[in-house]
Amino acid sequence: MTTTPNRKNAIEKAKGMHDVLRGEYFLRKKLIEKAENIASFYGFEPIQTPHVEKAELFTATVGETTDIVEKEMYELKMKGNDKLVLRPEGTAPIARAYIEHGFHTKPQPVMLYYHGSFFRHERPQRGRRREFQQFGLEILGEKDGIADATIIKTLLAILEETTGLKPFVRINSIGDGECRKIYQKELVSYYRRKTERLCKDCKSRLRVNPLRLLDCKNEECVKMKQEAPQIINYLCQDCTNHFKSLLEIIDDSDVSYYFDHYLVRGLDYYSRTAFEFFVEEDPGTENAGLPPLELGGGGRYDSLISALGARAFRELEARSELTEF
Repeated sequence: MTTTPNRKNAIEKAKGMHDVLRGEYFLRKKLIEKAENIASFYGFEPIQTPHVEKAELFTATVGETTDIVEKEMYELKMKGNDKLVLRPEGTAPIARAYIEHGFHTKPQPVMLYYHGSFFRHERPQRGRRREFQQFGLEILGEKDGIADATIIKTLLAILEETTGLKPFVRINSIGDGECRKIYQKELVSYYRRKTERLCKDCKSRLRVNPLRLLDCKNEECVKMKQEAPQIINYLCQDCTNHFKSLLEIIDDSDVSYYFDHYLVRGLDYYSRTAFEFFVEEDPGTENAGLPPLELGGGGRYDSLISALGARAFRELEARSELTEF
């Protein structure tokens, strides 16, 4: 005899997690295989890093004042003194592996792809879960804009093949550490005159991480952003030349894109190029009228290796990721 369990007393999956059943399992498998084949065609090789990493790997690279470190990392309780976390993103572990396994001794650039589960304790919403699947590409050891262009072109091919959609690309340059300092002073000066209108999080960001003001989704903060200074006007000559070179390459590749002068990425290790992929919702669907759906994004991280303590390997380039299929 079987009985129907009382739903109030039933053990259920944790909030923000997801059971992958048969149909979805084989669909995901098919999509990942397609993505791997395309990445391999463009010269990328596979790598798989652990689900568990030391917490300082992310505090030293992602940034202690980012939402990931402050609010979203899953910390593990250990008997010893080690502070371990479930990996919230894929690039910092790849950079660690690059150093730890001596990838710098191999012919450069090193081109890698990866996929797997990642974990962030954030509010579950459309397109976001606390455990999510991610496919990513990394190019390390190439300072030219060809690395950025290769990432963008490869990811577009993967997205079009696996989703059947035609994403559009938003792109911007956020400069390097030097020209970004000048820009941030102007940005802070602009927002200080409007402090009373900022949301609670942005009031804190104004003090500790002003670039993140441009990434806020609060309606009032989005309105204020439209008149904020544009970083393109503060780029140094090297960053300007790099950005022009990148745009020339993707123009020659017939990649459709447009400038988003306020596009930034929410991690501290980014420099110069930042980009995201979006699709508009079909007007005939129930999601019509919603904001464009983000499919992925990325950028450069020229100083990430030095942030991990290996100052001899400063040029670690073009990074991208695909969020959950």
